[in-house]
Amino acid sequence: MQGPQPRIPGTRDYVGADAVALRAARDAIEATLRSYAYTSIDPPILERSSPFLDRSGEDIRRRMYIFPDPAGREVCLRPEMTIPACRAYLRQLQSPEDEAHLSLEREARLCYVGPAFRYESTGEGRYRQFYQAGAELIGAKWREAADAEILAVALDALEVAGLKDALVEIGDLGILYAFIDQLSIGERSKTRLRRLALRNRKESRFIAAVSAKEAPEPEEASEFAELASLLAAVEPGKAELLIKEVLALADVRHVGGRTPEEIVERLTSRAAQQSAEPISTELVHGVLQLLNIRADPASAFAAVRDHFRKFGIGAIDPVLERCENRLRFFNAYRQNAVKLEFNVGLGRSLEYYTGFVFEIFAQGLMQIGHLCGGGRYDNLLEALGANLSVPAVGFAIGLDRLLVALQNSQVPASSVLLAPRALVVAAGSVRHEECIRISVVLRNAGWSVETETSGRRARSALSYALKRKIPYVVFVGEEELKSGQVRIKRLNDRNDQLIALSALEAYAKGESAGEFAGQKT
Repeated sequence: MQGPQPRIPGTRDYVGADAVALRAARDAIEATLRSYAYTSIDPPILERSSPFLDRSGEDIRRRMYIFPDPAGREVCLRPEMTIPACRAYLRQLQSPEDEAHLSLEREARLCYVGPAFRYESTGEGRYRQFYQAGAELIGAKWREAADAEILAVALDALEVAGLKDALVEIGDLGILYAFIDQLSIGERSKTRLRRLALRNRKESRFIAAVSAKEAPEPEEASEFAELASLLAAVEPGKAELLIKEVLALADVRHVGGRTPEEIVERLTSRAAQQSAEPISTELVHGVLQLLNIRADPASAFAAVRDHFRKFGIGAIDPVLERCENRLRFFNAYRQNAVKLEFNVGLGRSLEYYTGFVFEIFAQGLMQIGHLCGGGRYDNLLEALGANLSVPAVGFAIGLDRLLVALQNSQVPASSVLLAPRALVVAAGSVRHEECIRISVVLRNAGWSVETETSGRRARSALSYALKRKIPYVVFVGEEELKSGQVRIKRLNDRNDQLIALSALEAYAKGESAGEFAGQKT
């Protein structure tokens, strides 16, 4: 008698208590995301492969599940959720009159939960079909405020799900870029150094990769090595034209999951490396020393400034000021201290990140890897079809790893309203952290709150709230704060009143109670 069919390697069945724990963690995270006014989306599991092949980087490319559908189109099982969320955002903003036009004036707070797929080594909490819960804040022009919100949302979601003793690592790729951009080497060498620094996080691998000619990818070693050597003797522009003509004649559409355009880029890049100038040992170790700076934020920032001075490089203060502002905003969200480190060498496996990056771990369980990771990706939406660069930042939580950290604990989801209940906006020159603190008080009262992050003035904030059907707008003004008050406008009846900060939570609970009792509020 034949026994039951085994599972596909790298997958797992969630049954009984495991399934309940997965659902509880998912519901707790979704409730937290809704409390910050994030709207749920559910993109398809089956996606076109090209956006991921073009934008996610080599680490993801090698592990994607790609196959042709019956019509001959190349499709994939989504390997992550950010690109599908961005695609959905762009699709929703298409004008009905002109589908080629994208109106990108609108912010969007999007969240999702669902499976993703990558072929990788399996282990505790690490599977080839895995569950992600995450959020994307797209279009917020005040980048540091949006970064702080995303980090706060991610940490709150993990804590509501039951995580204790989290360790947060943050970084900013702008520090590495600022250092390399000011080195006295050619542009080709700078490009190569940036790429190698991001891909080779281990010191020995980085030194070997920089000191030698960059080794080709395994699948390219026999196919492309000799061709790249021949192209090194051809002028760069003519080499690119030659490759395109050869691929067109051969009707080549993909090689190893790459498009013809990518093949052209990689071969011309490989040819350029044949003639690239050597990078001195001093500069290589200078990059390594920078990447190895890891400490509490104040100590890390001081070490970065010292390192730049040592190499006679300036122009780091603007980057560090952004890092400091981001932290100040984040600290305004926190009522409880969190262990936080600034890691200059923090890198993410996805290559579309452009600045702020972070990862969250469970202390004592570092061996299972980060439970949550995210960062800023300001160039991704333009690459996916937007007509200009769109600021964006987001994160994803690995639910399978989270369940390992929680040891199958079951946490009930909190009850929250499904739509934003209030918009908190600065009136005048008010520090953003004051708006954050007001938002925290209202969330503690059970309200779903969106904190304004695009610098809108009072009139445009009201228009935005009316369009979104947000019933309350909370104005945080200088004079009102001096008197210990905020001004709240109810948009359904245009009622406008001053509320004492000490009574704000009670006011919010009273308004909710009145609505639930059927009263007009």
